Amino acid sequence: MGEAFPSATVVGVDLSPIQPLWIPPNVEFIVDDIEDEWVYPNDFDFVHLRVVGVTIRDNPKLRKNIYE
Repeated sequence: MGEAFPSATVVGVDLSPIQPLWIPPNVEFIVDDIEDEWVYPNDFDFVHLRVVGVTIRDNPKLRKNIYE
């Protein structure tokens, strides 16, 4: 996403620190649990979840956090 949209700020969130060694300058990663309270400093224009559908304990709560 960072390469495709160089004028955007891209934030990746993962439970594990498994991020690649090289990332575009407009990309940052946060090691966090998306099911915890969201305390990210900025709002998001777009949220993309990949391969997490079956691992989320409370999907309605996660959707609520995303929209808030």
